[in-house]
Amino acid sequence: MTEFAKALGYKNASSVQRYESAVEYSGGYLKRDLVAKIENAVLGKGDPAIRKEEVWELAGPEFSTRPISSRPRLVSSFDPDDHHHPSRDHDEGMTIGSETGFNGAPDGSSPQIDITAGMGAGGLAITNEGVPGKHGMTFSAESVKDYWKLPPAVLVTLGLAAKDIAIFPVQGDSMQPTLDEGDVVFIDTRHRRPSPDGLYAIIDEIGGLAIKRLEIASEPGADEALVSVISDNPRHKTKIWKADDLYVVGRVLRKFSTVR
Repeated sequence: MTEFAKALGYKNASSVQRYESAVEYSGGYLKRDLVAKIENAVLGKGDPAIRKEEVWELAGPEFSTRPISSRPRLVSSFDPDDHHHPSRDHDEGMTIGSETGFNGAPDGSSPQIDITAGMGAGGLAITNEGVPGKHGMTFSAESVKDYWKLPPAVLVTLGLAAKDIAIFPVQGDSMQPTLDEGDVVFIDTRHRRPSPDGLYAIIDEIGGLAIKRLEIASEPGADEALVSVISDNPRHKTKIWKADDLYVVGRVLRKFSTVR
């Protein structure tokens, strides 16, 4: 155990000893940064050799590299009208892990984030930024409020997997008349660059989430790329940001709104 601890960068065994005790450690899945260290320390060792998918199961199902078909089911289906079904007494599907985020939602569902998308919103905690253009991001447990399950036909139209979509409620009047307070926007979290021009979810100056219209402001070939951060409501000023300073959460694809 001492050798294992040193391989992880610790001085002695006590730094990792508690993780082997179900009594002393009840934190559930391990943090991703710790699992990454464990992978570097043990991958390929032993007989049979330790495999990557075995190591990453320590971080929970969301980060497992095992094929989806071979992973344990997170939820079981049941008839909501069957009052004698055991699943009605305890909901196994709605579990939240402190590190892995919102787990156990039905297959094919998308998370609704429990922050408001608007001027001066709260902080946004992201546990996994994904691969821009390929895989969407994962939000921390504290940031996920609920889930939506979009029809397969809608997902096909969007060209997205449900896991790559994040859903935000809108707050404030900065994007009126395009977006009103109370609207809900659906965001492609794979789309992380402000091109083409359009509506995007971004992290604002104080760490909150805002929906803004982004347009490239610099000339082609300029040494530094600049982006106009625009509010559709003319009462709010347009800002110019360096593209490198702009954190894009995703591109707004659709909205859910009331009928006027």
